[in-house]
Amino acid sequence: MGQFDKGVQYYTVCNLDINVYFPEDQVKCEYCPFLMHQDSVNRDRCTLTNEILFTREFTGRDCPLTIINDVKSEETEE
Repeated sequence: MGQFDKGVQYYTVCNLDINVYFPEDQVKCEYCPFLMHQDSVNRDRCTLTNEILFTREFTGRDCPLTIINDVKSEETEE
């Protein structure tokens, strides 16, 4: 018998806070490190939301990323 055979009583919610850097205002899936191309079916998928992406030119419908600010490239080298 598995641990959740009788169902789940509650869920513990967690949040991820991570910085993603896009080049010069080009905030789109094409430059996102969470884009995954699936060769076997020739499509793209977001590894954050599991959304199938029909284009890389925009962000996905369910994209959780929000723009915070712009930084110079030398400021990203930590």
